Amino acid sequence: MVGEVERLCAELDGLRAGVLKKLTGLSEADARRSTVGSGTNLAGLVQHLTFVESLWFEEIVGGEKVARGKRSMEVDPAVSVKTLRAEYRAACRASNEIITRIGDPDAAVIRNGKAQDLRWAILAVIQETARHAGHADIIREQLDGTTGR
Repeated sequence: MVGEVERLCAELDGLRAGVLKKLTGLSEADARRSTVGSGTNLAGLVQHLTFVESLWFEEIVGGEKVARGKRSMEVDPAVSVKTLRAEYRAACRASNEIITRIGDPDAAVIRNGKAQDLRWAILAVIQETARHAGHADIIREQLDGTTGR
């Protein structure tokens, strides 16, 4: 029987794959092009989600100080989409390793002095990733009409 943590991770992995799929076939310029007033772009979303993964799982859950990604949507022109994808995948692998190592959804996670649990942390990242996956869907459709997961 598949446990709760495995089901949550499977859902998160599906969202992660959907975000990365939105970059498939785009030029460097289009990956950085914003179609919305906020400046949000696909490359920036992946950079931001790399930061989210690292913050939540490596830092908050794992207690490590790892600086992956950036909160910002502005991507350094010297950083390729291939590099962004690789960094996101590496952050996701590290997240999954930490989650697997802990394993117990009720394991304590301390954030800002408040005790929560691993389940709460995974759900927080699912929520953030789902939100940005929706942004990615819209931006990609605006760029070239591509729709679907």
